[in-house]
Amino acid sequence: MPASTFHPAPTDFVHCMRRLHASLLVTRFATFLMAWFATPPATRLKPPLAALLAPRLAGFPALPALTVFATFCALALPAGAAHAQAEPLVQAQALRQVSAHVHIVPDASVPLVPNVGLVVGERAILVVDTGLGPRNGAQVAALAQKLGAPPRALYLVTTHFHPEHDLGAQAFPADTKMIRSLEQQKDIAEFGLQLAKIFAQRSAINAQLLEGAQFRPADISFDAEHRLDLGGVTVRLIAMGANHTRGDTAIWVEGDRVLFSGDVAMRPQPAFASPYSSLSHWLASLDRMQALQPALIVPSHGPTGGAELIEGYRGYLTEIRDRAQAARQAGQGADEAARTITEAMGARYPDRGRLNGAALAGYRELK
Repeated sequence: MPASTFHPAPTDFVHCMRRLHASLLVTRFATFLMAWFATPPATRLKPPLAALLAPRLAGFPALPALTVFATFCALALPAGAAHAQAEPLVQAQALRQVSAHVHIVPDASVPLVPNVGLVVGERAILVVDTGLGPRNGAQVAALAQKLGAPPRALYLVTTHFHPEHDLGAQAFPADTKMIRSLEQQKDIAEFGLQLAKIFAQRSAINAQLLEGAQFRPADISFDAEHRLDLGGVTVRLIAMGANHTRGDTAIWVEGDRVLFSGDVAMRPQPAFASPYSSLSHWLASLDRMQALQPALIVPSHGPTGGAELIEGYRGYLTEIRDRAQAARQAGQGADEAARTITEAMGARYPDRGRLNGAALAGYRELK
């Protein structure tokens, strides 16, 4: 939750302040937060974490001490005290079949839960995304083994390297074949577990789920595309390049015309979550997905859909690109243009942090 959007009631703040003063550690941490938010986004963190998060932090103003203290209160309260939120657990019992060979476990729009996919062939089964940490991964692996009886070979791919998609892989059986694009492996090598550590600090359940989590090394690596014959169904794993992350991977189930789009096309606003994210490349990726003519799109998060998911993202990114061009022609710099775009589109797209990051990315790509 961006700190700039949190506005507690005065009585809540007084209660929180009493809790804060009880601990010297808390006081020191709050002091650190005030100093941290008072500095420019790109200098708040040491590289490479700065590069990973700066696009999301860009445009957040320096915050007054009251807001920083109150924000920390909300984060420090027990789970559910600030706001009720479901635990990030894959609900295996929600498994449903969506095509001849494809089953999914919907995320129910719970934060940090992905839509998990299972593509079942006559000889093998492919799992798409694992859930957050080994506990979720074990649930998904057990589900795959149940669907795969009598024993079938087991393959695993993730739409990108973020923790809720990838860090349950170690719980899969030892003979599981992990498939990764070269670009996804670069993301893991460069950024490692940095985002997992941030997620673990958000709540006790996140910390428990991520305890001991590690990335599983690739058994099969590919550059642009890898074709996988599961027996009676062929799947194409496609390296999409730098959209949400540098290692975004789409999964196309050919005969069923089901597309696992990752974070490249879905209902929530696009997140430029990498220093390599490119608005122009993202638009080209949407064209590639559209050309497949999917009958069903299963995104990383949120409800399944069809071509409207691609069109929604195309309209959003195109408008940002066009507004960035107009702002530049009007003589505005990157930060001013991002503020102008965010104000113009904010009523329709309420996640202003993501909107601001997209606007900055679009402006900086202009020739």
